[in-house]
Amino acid sequence: MDYNNTSNPVLKETVFNVQDAESMPMTIQGVIRKSFIALLLLLGGAAFAWTRSYTSPEDITSKIALFSILTLVLYFITIFNFNIARFTVPLYAIGEGFIVGSVSWMAQKYYPGIVVQAVTGTFGVFLAMLLIYKAGLIRVNEKFTTVLCVATAGVCFIYLANWILTLFGSSGLSIIHSSSNIGIGFSVVVCIIAALNLLLDFEFVVHQSRTGAPKKLEWIATLGLLVTLIWVYFEILRLLMKLSGRRN
Repeated sequence: MDYNNTSNPVLKETVFNVQDAESMPMTIQGVIRKSFIALLLLLGGAAFAWTRSYTSPEDITSKIALFSILTLVLYFITIFNFNIARFTVPLYAIGEGFIVGSVSWMAQKYYPGIVVQAVTGTFGVFLAMLLIYKAGLIRVNEKFTTVLCVATAGVCFIYLANWILTLFGSSGLSIIHSSSNIGIGFSVVVCIIAALNLLLDFEFVVHQSRTGAPKKLEWIATLGLLVTLIWVYFEILRLLMKLSGRRN
């Protein structure tokens, strides 16, 4: 299998192919511990954003935009300088937590109870994918990886096109926001693609731990898992909002 071919931009062979004779080897247990810490920081950031008092929709959207820029900067700093990942990844988790909490706050305002459903669904998907991976029900081979990478790239292209359209004053692509059958079907497909990316992340982390990647790269692996998990949450939240909007 070509482990260089993964849709997660963080979990790349070029990042992990670092020799460090003085470093302990990376372990799955180490990645789990660091991922747990990052998740707690994310939840802390989300809780802080959730309890904030926002004066207007513009107030919350401006803060989301600010934290989006900050986390994007932290993301690129991390993947280009993994030596400081132990500092930048926790900060990234807190920043993304603020974004997650703010977006969830707005969703909850219009659709009461939806956030609990989205959080439950996200952890359910994570556990399901972990069990599927451990049981070997889906073979994460080269063909699976290639197909999933192409599908993920297609989703990214659609979201990019939507963002460009909004810059020119358009309402964007209806398939992304619409609660029609096509819009809901699109969200279901994207949720499945996002969930399957967790399998690639699991496989990549296991592979790198077996090949002796340096221990300091456990934070990079944590960042990769965090990116996918946040994506899964937002896609589940979007799908639930569409379904709730349709019922209303």
